[in-house]
Amino acid sequence: MKDNYFLIKSKCIIILALSFFLISIGLQTKDLFINDSNYKIEYEYVNIKDMAQASVANKEKKTNVIRDLFIGNTYNGKITEVSLPTTKSVEAVELPTTANSLASSTVPRRIWYLPTEVGQVTQYPHYGHAAYDITSPRTYSENIFPVANGVISGIYTDPAGAKVVTILHNIDGVKYTSQYAHLSQYASGLYVGKPVTINDSIGLMGSTGNSTGPHLHIAVVDCALFDKNDVNCSDLNKWFRYANMRVGQNYYGLGSHINVPSSWYSR
Repeated sequence: MKDNYFLIKSKCIIILALSFFLISIGLQTKDLFINDSNYKIEYEYVNIKDMAQASVANKEKKTNVIRDLFIGNTYNGKITEVSLPTTKSVEAVELPTTANSLASSTVPRRIWYLPTEVGQVTQYPHYGHAAYDITSPRTYSENIFPVANGVISGIYTDPAGAKVVTILHNIDGVKYTSQYAHLSQYASGLYVGKPVTINDSIGLMGSTGNSTGPHLHIAVVDCALFDKNDVNCSDLNKWFRYANMRVGQNYYGLGSHINVPSSWYSR
């Protein structure tokens, strides 16, 4: 009898506990349905692309800081000159006259011009290469013209074997020198001191000297190369140093005077 009493008591306790558990579940379910506005799942939108770009930008920023701290903000990489593919056949052309003909002696509509009739820029001025490199699909048949009226100040072959012409320009009282390198040949009748205009060919595009293909290396600097009275450009070594210094001061030669497009078919 005693055993039956404990068995009944145990069952009652279990039933009461189970009842309280079910009642608790029921109350929570009721609250969930009645106050469903309190149970919202919110998703945070993350743009993976933006995070990746921010990460790359942050890495580049740190890299530039470290680079500038130890080696300075200068360009010390290897400089290469690029040109379009060339053809073996060279079109024979007759150079325009270098005499002061009616066409070449006319007053130009503007002061500065592009140096070729057809051209494509393959390298822009930067520290260590203060010039434009310009190629043409006509390669060795492309005539080279002065970028402004002036006087021939130099005709020489550099130590690497490049044929070079330099022209002195006096514009509004400021002296400029334009330098044309890698010519395949000079125009006939050239001599130092000869006046030339923007319509006089000074030679043909070439690949003489340290060059990877036919192109024109054209530099314009605001000084008088080979003029012993010019402390900045009395010789080639001073010219190169001064040209690089001017690039560092955001003077980019011809591009500082006229717009030099990436390619063109008319001067």
